[in-house]
Amino acid sequence: MGIVVPMKRPTISDVARLCGLSKTTVSVILNETPAASRVPVETHQRVKQAADQLGYRPSWRARALTQRRTHTIGVLYAPPMPLIVRGNYEGIMAGINETLTKHRYHVMFVPLGEDPGEWGDMLMDQRMDGCLVLSRLYDALSNLLKQTRMPVTLVNADTELPLPVVIADDFQGSSDLTKHLLDLGHRRVTFFLGDQPPHYSVESRVGGYQQAMKDAGLNPYANVVRGSVQDFVESVTRSRGGGESGGQSGGDRPTAVITYTHHAAISMLRVLWEAGLSVPKDLSVATFSNSYPVAEVIPPLTVMALPTEDMGRTAAEMVLEQITTSGAAAPRRMVLKETLIVRKSTAPPGA
Repeated sequence: MGIVVPMKRPTISDVARLCGLSKTTVSVILNETPAASRVPVETHQRVKQAADQLGYRPSWRARALTQRRTHTIGVLYAPPMPLIVRGNYEGIMAGINETLTKHRYHVMFVPLGEDPGEWGDMLMDQRMDGCLVLSRLYDALSNLLKQTRMPVTLVNADTELPLPVVIADDFQGSSDLTKHLLDLGHRRVTFFLGDQPPHYSVESRVGGYQQAMKDAGLNPYANVVRGSVQDFVESVTRSRGGGESGGQSGGDRPTAVITYTHHAAISMLRVLWEAGLSVPKDLSVATFSNSYPVAEVIPPLTVMALPTEDMGRTAAEMVLEQITTSGAAAPRRMVLKETLIVRKSTAPPGA
């Protein structure tokens, strides 16, 4: 059995010999440095044809050293990882990938562990040109970003600091979702918050709901409920038998509920069914996010759809803007509109 000799990887010198040009000229073209714009188009084509013929591919390390950029954007998030690829973050990541791929950038997921002391190693070794922060900006992370002066944009996270931010208009979305139920004839509309970690959308969604109830003269009926879905449904079951006629209360129970998350809404459909309550006849259910499987459950859920892909695209464009201007671009705050999608989980009271 003969000895297998490893195939030698073609180099820039090999390409330069094949097309009869200097190594410097070939390097400028293949590594796409600013000087490449001064080289004739015919020379570009000649070099690329020779590179293709030899099977040459530019070294990522060499290109990073030449351009002083890694063409990598870090996506910083709090574990566990499934939060990135499920629900709203599936759309956000799709938008981020679409934009960064178009600009020939790569994504690197950066989990933020429990020890902030370890975050600095990832942020200060220049492996990333910039970063996108998902969901929330921790104080320790904020301080690190200031130290590194790394270009950053927050997506689905808010801050009072002068940083680029992309969020959804949850206040208006919640107000419009509440008005949809009020227009159907509901008066006792409850907001089921559950138990949520701190996030800008909590205050915004609760605030939009409360404002819509107040504007309709129904402030005494505004009710924000925390706790478990099971406990909420049990309270509805105990007060079952009431109703509404002409906008007047005929019982203590709500005839419609808005849930803070679509996960809670899906769980609520099951628990209501187990309790013998029908949606939307006994209780209309509406929620936020058009993520799977809200359109596939029985009944399909009425939702306020979040502009997740647009949020991802916009955030990616904004962090690239910070990179190309070396941080000189003014930090923008983008608040994107949400869209009401009406399905069969909402109807007039008792319909």
